[in-house]
Amino acid sequence: MTEQYAPTAADVGTMYDQSTDLLSEVMGGNIHLGYWRDDEDDATVEQATDALTDLVGTRLALSPGDRVLDIGCGSGKPAVRIAHTWGVHVTGVTISAQQAETAAARPEVGTGARQVSFLQGDGMALPFPDAHFDHAYAIESLLHMSDRAAALAEAARVLRPGGILVTANPYQQGELDAREAEMVADNRKLFQIPPIGNADEYVAHMRRASFEVLETLDIGENVRRSHTVAADLIRRVDRPSDGALSEELDRAADIIERFGELPQIGYGLIVARRS
Repeated sequence: MTEQYAPTAADVGTMYDQSTDLLSEVMGGNIHLGYWRDDEDDATVEQATDALTDLVGTRLALSPGDRVLDIGCGSGKPAVRIAHTWGVHVTGVTISAQQAETAAARPEVGTGARQVSFLQGDGMALPFPDAHFDHAYAIESLLHMSDRAAALAEAARVLRPGGILVTANPYQQGELDAREAEMVADNRKLFQIPPIGNADEYVAHMRRASFEVLETLDIGENVRRSHTVAADLIRRVDRPSDGALSEELDRAADIIERFGELPQIGYGLIVARRS
């Protein structure tokens, strides 16, 4: 796979259609990495993934009744947590039909404060009118988008002036040798990811999309444990009788673990305000 490989939205949707149940089981009901305060933090994977959701939520400057957009809502659990914690309504959009169906079946679905709604849609072409939302967030979804500039321009379009956008994403920091580049390529192929990019690229896209960047927070070492934890849990899930599928799970676990060990893979939260 070349560095220029760029999965389509359909590729990403199909990958999550096939993997959502497994990833949700492994990551405590969420489909994103976890946050541990330090090496002594003994939080479970569910507590750690919820903690990352809370890091995003606290930076959104939410007021009760706000309309919030979750770009790449995954299982819907982060949307429910943010809606309940801050008394807001969250609309989640996902490219995956499986995720949209799973999230829409949640009992918290509704139209008022502390409730949520979900639909299938493309983050690079959001199905909402201009200035429709007060705030927005994207947890590990921009990572999958082949045109991140377009995705951030869409986020700016659907936000009211002064609205806050928070993104959380892995990124690359530093050069890779041939062996390390192969590890990254394997992970990109597994999770349908275009070139990962670095934090400066995300910031530049935001500024071009009429966002003022307020904060960049490097939490790479706080989330790094997630890869080892996820790999270990994948190795221990109930296995299909098909030996080939079991081998695929073992290979996926190895890819995830090796990727997480690379010091050149960081992780950042970026907080920006719509001009």
